[in-house]
Amino acid sequence: MQGNSIVADGAEELSKNTIWTNLQKLNLSENGLGDKGAAALSKNLAWTNLRNLNLTYNTIGAQGAAELSRNTTWKNLRALNLSGNLLGEDGSRELGKNTSWINLEILNLLGNQINDDGAIELGKNKTWSYLKTLRLGNNSIGLKGVTEFSKNETWNNLQTLTLGGNLINDEAVEELSKNTTWSNLQILSLCGSQFSDKGATELRKNTTWINLRKLDVSRNKISNEAVEELRQNTSWSKRLRVLFYK
Repeated sequence: MQGNSIVADGAEELSKNTIWTNLQKLNLSENGLGDKGAAALSKNLAWTNLRNLNLTYNTIGAQGAAELSRNTTWKNLRALNLSGNLLGEDGSRELGKNTSWINLEILNLLGNQINDDGAIELGKNKTWSYLKTLRLGNNSIGLKGVTEFSKNETWNNLQTLTLGGNLINDEAVEELSKNTTWSNLQILSLCGSQFSDKGATELRKNTTWINLRKLDVSRNKISNEAVEELRQNTSWSKRLRVLFYK
């Protein structure tokens, strides 16, 4: 149902559906749902088996995020894609308050103007203990957000974290490297950030990410020598691939 101009009124009618009790995947991306449409969807009580919900590019803001977060029906939800919306820090804060999506594994918030405060609030979530993939690229997250966000102790199953295109400088990378929870992390993307060789040196000090096998540090202010040093980290997986292009 992608790109069908469903808008808010259509979402409201759709949410009244009581027949699709076995519905597992719903793609409503690029439909102009807005906050009103998101709120209508969140009130559906029949889709108890919904596992994958795609709401990308729907101009959903803080109010819509708050309504989605209050949903108590989608306890089987595994993947939620909200990339390209307008959540902002307030929407991220509301989303982080969710206590119902106890099986959530994939959360995509790429390009949502979340900023530092939104990242901090999101990091306070203690419900998504099965979270495996978190995409937070292009959200203007910097030192303050990374420092607090990386202290999260709930997401110990996290395997993929994308932070590319944010405001992550040397100090932010240093704070990120202090994380001691994400021992299952396999993929980390810091592509298009703002750190230099100094940050790369700090990143290399991490000893927790013992399963890390893909690290993307492309489009940063680092040298080939610093990249090679990252490859020599003996605490990370022996299969580690460090991606780097300028």
